[in-house]
Amino acid sequence: MKIDHEYLKNLLIAFEDSEGVETNIIELKEAGFDHNDMKFIFHMRLLDDQNLVLRTDGENGFGLYQGIDSYSWSVMPLRLTAQGHDFIAALRQKEVWNTVRDNFKEASISTLIEVTKELAKGFAMKKVKALTGFDPD
Repeated sequence: MKIDHEYLKNLLIAFEDSEGVETNIIELKEAGFDHNDMKFIFHMRLLDDQNLVLRTDGENGFGLYQGIDSYSWSVMPLRLTAQGHDFIAALRQKEVWNTVRDNFKEASISTLIEVTKELAKGFAMKKVKALTGFDPD
């Protein structure tokens, strides 16, 4: 399965938009992300691999248990990490999102994280220069 950048962005937004400081698979399902969908499982694994989401108790995983030919779930409180918040904040910037969407369609998750960080920094520096006239280069 390939990374669906739009799906990934919207999943991170669902984490960020949760009412409390944490969320879980039930709340994510209410936001339109079915935990039994392989697309959800795939993208949650990516977020977990990159430490963008964590269980609030500090244990590994996000509540998915894989049997021989089936999956089962435990409802675990989950949260965005600081890196997860930084990533979604960068993706929410229109210029960053448009650049990623149009030019990095086949990028890996680690490349996406690095590219969004660098793009956000670059666009911020352009804005600083426009506002202050200061050019750090």
